[in-house]
Amino acid sequence: MTSDPICLRVKGPFACFTRPEFHVERVSYPIITPSAARGIFEAILMKPMEKPEAHKRHNKIGFRWVITRLGVIRKGTMFSILRNELGYSKHQAPENATGYDINADRIRAQRHSLILREVEYYIVAVIEVPPETRRRAGRQVRPSAEFLARNKYHQMFLRRACGGQCFYQPFFGCREFSVAEWELVQSPPETIADQPASEDFGMIFRDFDFDKMWDYWGHTKGQSRPARGWDLPDQRPIPTHFQARAVNGWIDVRKELRV
Repeated sequence: MTSDPICLRVKGPFACFTRPEFHVERVSYPIITPSAARGIFEAILMKPMEKPEAHKRHNKIGFRWVITRLGVIRKGTMFSILRNELGYSKHQAPENATGYDINADRIRAQRHSLILREVEYYIVAVIEVPPETRRRAGRQVRPSAEFLARNKYHQMFLRRACGGQCFYQPFFGCREFSVAEWELVQSPPETIADQPASEDFGMIFRDFDFDKMWDYWGHTKGQSRPARGWDLPDQRPIPTHFQARAVNGWIDVRKELRV
């Protein structure tokens, strides 16, 4: 069961939607990715269905955000910056760490980043709630999926978005590039001004498919998490991509085929 579409208008001074094929230097996609858009909605309201804790796996009350459309108001301009990236070796014990000191050469690396400046988007998403219900002695003890999707979670998000509330600051790709403003839009325009009738942005990362990982971990209450999982090639989340084509400024994410 899905809710009615919800549209946010978001903008910020900087953005970086990192392309995975560039391993060292950060290079941004030309537009926002659906996974980054989903992260903005989750920063305002999130209630996952999947439960890593074994004792909570029987309780599937929750929802997923599904991005349906992306509207490009301002694509932004590409420019390069030089940043100090800090980090410790994975073999270094926390007690031996010297702190995040940018003057410590052994934990500092100066890298170029090709990022976007002055971006603005429409993001349209729906709340997806699983249809199953739980009954006890013939009596329904869980609210219906339609009630959760169209009433409870939908109204919770609208209230939080209008009030400027969030669990953490939404960001554009990298956490240091915060969303400066967001606005709830009731009726987004069908044609975005100053955008070409058709534009192709190439292959864009869509999101990870976690089904294999969750199936490997198990869904039964009390079933412990396996000792190994992320390091097994056949159990890792699968990245999916799609061809991003904008028509009158809008990219219909659901109509594009996964690759």
